[in-house]
Amino acid sequence: MDIGEMLAQLKCTANSRKKKNLELLYEICREQYERGSKDFSIATIGRLSKKNGGPSTQSIRNRTGDDFKALLSAWANHTGGSIKRQPKVSENKMQTILRKISDVGVRAVMGAVLAENSKLKGQINLLKTKSNIIIDRRKTQFSAINALPTTTNSLADDEKESLQHAFSEENINEQQWSVDESGRVRSKGGHVIFKVGFVTGYKKILDGMYENR
Repeated sequence: MDIGEMLAQLKCTANSRKKKNLELLYEICREQYERGSKDFSIATIGRLSKKNGGPSTQSIRNRTGDDFKALLSAWANHTGGSIKRQPKVSENKMQTILRKISDVGVRAVMGAVLAENSKLKGQINLLKTKSNIIIDRRKTQFSAINALPTTTNSLADDEKESLQHAFSEENINEQQWSVDESGRVRSKGGHVIFKVGFVTGYKKILDGMYENR
């Protein structure tokens, strides 16, 4: 069942105060979803709700809060999240990946790619909550690739030089990599280091960076 439909059904048998609280919890969960958070725990949502004048954590935990818990569970199931409090992570996955890349140029490119990927995932998640979606198929000059050079404009000269060097013929030979026509990069042993389109996309980023100087 669509979460919006579920909210409507829960409100059918609720008094005016409970309807208001259900709507508030729905909006709080929607905001969590749009932020990319999968934390729909009673503790977290209850804390945010109380700050906005809604039911507290304890009120949601009570037997009279079954409808509230059902709404939280629906959002958690929809997003692959949880109604249980998740342990805090000191470092997000993106930063963990970037820290393992020693080459500053490659790290800068990957940082831009991962940031754009995260942004697009958030937009996709937001679209999933909409029952009526209008797709605009008109051509536009904006794309994820065009957006990335803006990120690289703030790079220092040594970082730009490192970017140029990362996939230069000299470095590819030195690392004993191979690049195929699809832009895929393989190691000496044939293992895929970067997937299809990486090098071609990387070159577009470089071209855009120097065009926007």
